[in-house]
Amino acid sequence: MDRIPCLLFVDDCLIFCKADSTNCSRLKTILDEFCHQSGQLINYHKSSLTYSKNATATQRQLVAGIFNITHSKSLGKYLGRPLFQQLIGGNQFQGIINKATTKLNGWKANSLSKVGRTVLIQSHLEVLSAHTMQCSELPKVVMSQLDSINREFFFGRNLIQKKG
Repeated sequence: MDRIPCLLFVDDCLIFCKADSTNCSRLKTILDEFCHQSGQLINYHKSSLTYSKNATATQRQLVAGIFNITHSKSLGKYLGRPLFQQLIGGNQFQGIINKATTKLNGWKANSLSKVGRTVLIQSHLEVLSAHTMQCSELPKVVMSQLDSINREFFFGRNLIQKKG
């Protein structure tokens, strides 16, 4: 039997196994025993399966039948970043730029001192990209856009006024 590797994130868990009846039945038994021993339950409605490109239709049906969990083409995002994204392009980071701009639109740069603007940039804007930068390198274009957004705010220019 193959090893069953997993990744744990606070209360989330990613479990990997080969899409065959032996491994999936073994994993289902382990999960059932964990629930029995711990008193915790797995929310199968919030769970999803995803397969490698090598999994056949028969294997997918077999696994779905064992776990009774729906299939998803993507596992979505975790902490704002797509899970298992193969190619990362500039568009993947547009959300960070949008969040930075949205936060700034609510603040009035002209009514704050330079110290106040510096504190807001450091405490709110710079942290938006911190997790993403731990996982992958930001493209230079994205970094330039974020720097520009921070600079415009620091020098008291409102982004809405500039765009209009």
